Amino acid sequence: MQKQYLYGKVDYNSLVKTRDTLQRILSTAQNEAEKMGVVQAFEICYELSWKIMKKVLRFRGADASGAARDIFREAAKLNFLTDAERWFTYLEKRNITVHAYQPEVLDDLFSNTAKEFLTDLDYLLKQLEKQAPQYDSTRK
Repeated sequence: MQKQYLYGKVDYNSLVKTRDTLQRILSTAQNEAEKMGVVQAFEICYELSWKIMKKVLRFRGADASGAARDIFREAAKLNFLTDAERWFTYLEKRNITVHAYQPEVLDDLFSNTAKEFLTDLDYLLKQLEKQAPQYDSTRK
């Protein structure tokens, strides 16, 4: 039976799966097309991350009515993120990659940003896993 990733009623299985995909293609990408796949996986993981954070914040009764930056600030206050500012950078990179193809941005995202994001995403997932039993008595 496959492990279920739940934070109360918030299912984050899709985030775990896309994280695993990002990590796998990041470690094997060699040519430009494969690097573009890393960018796409980064974009998907980023979008899922902030939407999952928003759902978890709502579940917790926290203010989750704002834009992504507001969600990141609130998530950092609750120790889901180590630094909201880093997530602001990911938002900026994601906005660039979605709207324009720029080889230097592709190279930076592949060489630096995606790896940093993966580290921060892993922290988020660990915090979700760590805090989840507080909201589901069957997981203790």
